[in-house]
Amino acid sequence: MSESDDLSRVTSAHSVMEAAPIVAALERAGIKAVTGNANSATMIPEAMGEVEVLVANHDLPRALTLIQLIEEHGTDVDWSQVDVGEPED
Repeated sequence: MSESDDLSRVTSAHSVMEAAPIVAALERAGIKAVTGNANSATMIPEAMGEVEVLVANHDLPRALTLIQLIEEHGTDVDWSQVDVGEPED
């Protein structure tokens, strides 16, 4: 993700450890994702606090679809079997 990308919150988690599988699932689907909310939770993986999962604005619709699937099926979704459309450049 470049610094010029505008980012949008797609979901949040209670810790970096909880956000990591969500970020990984989004990235496996071709959507670059990062954690935000630079508080103590981003500095210490075990720390508790809201950690945002952010994606580029142009990826937000696809990311929201994937987040919905994650919520319905967990992070063990076989992303090779999910058709979320073509990535936007």
